[in-house]
Amino acid sequence: MTNNPFSEIRIAFWRDLGLIINDEKLFDQVATNYGYHEIMYQNIDHFFVDDDDYIKTRRKTTFEEIYDFYRLDQHLKNVMMISLQLFEQSFKVALAETALIENGKNFVKNINPRTIHKKQFLNEKYQLKDGRVIHRGDVKARIRHIKQNYLEPYEGYTEVHGGAGIGLIIKEMSFGVATNYFFLMPTKAKKIVLARVFKEKMTLRQFEEWLGIIRYFQRRAAHNFSLLIIKEKRQFLYKLILNSLKQLANQEPYELAEKRSDKIVQDYVTKYPVEKDFLNKVFMEKKN
Repeated sequence: MTNNPFSEIRIAFWRDLGLIINDEKLFDQVATNYGYHEIMYQNIDHFFVDDDDYIKTRRKTTFEEIYDFYRLDQHLKNVMMISLQLFEQSFKVALAETALIENGKNFVKNINPRTIHKKQFLNEKYQLKDGRVIHRGDVKARIRHIKQNYLEPYEGYTEVHGGAGIGLIIKEMSFGVATNYFFLMPTKAKKIVLARVFKEKMTLRQFEEWLGIIRYFQRRAAHNFSLLIIKEKRQFLYKLILNSLKQLANQEPYELAEKRSDKIVQDYVTKYPVEKDFLNKVFMEKKN
């Protein structure tokens, strides 16, 4: 028994639906630490079925199994987020180096000797396929903020460089601001970045779609939503992320995610072989 009356009511409720709860203290502890609804309701469709308006377990299921399924998702999210951080770093390097070179060319080509002003490197705005408009003023406001509040990448950086250069500015940008900066760049510069980042030719519209999947995953992962049973475009989200990483010129993020996710899944299937077919659909088909 637990000392929490809410847990006792919840335990009785799930037992009525057929769930086996061997350790009531574990149930109470997990619900307290990570949230009752987080554990029980995000994955309810995977473990329970609505049979003639009566919810029951699909098969003999313990609470420990549901909790392990939750933890499986946490481990997999962490692996994918590490690989996405590696991609982000590669993207920002390509972005910074391209901006440095192309902006320098832009300055030499477009400066007017009669004025101290030069033509803007970034376009005034860019409209995405989904209708959202990116404005230069918003991005430049973030750049000004970074210049005033950046963190030195190493001691003495400011003394040597006198302020934040484009590489540090882009490094300090959130991924969202960095991609907004990308879309505002001249078309030639954007093509150079995409050619560096991806193995095969990627158009701007294709990149928008590719980026949409990545952002959707990051947003859900950041807010700790369950992702194992989530589908997007009729495919499991984890599989989509792996396929997206596989398109990168830098294959380390993909190889790392594939290797680590395979190990995590295989360890889980060893304990719960009944989940093998489901997890094959989520992950293993990525190799086909």
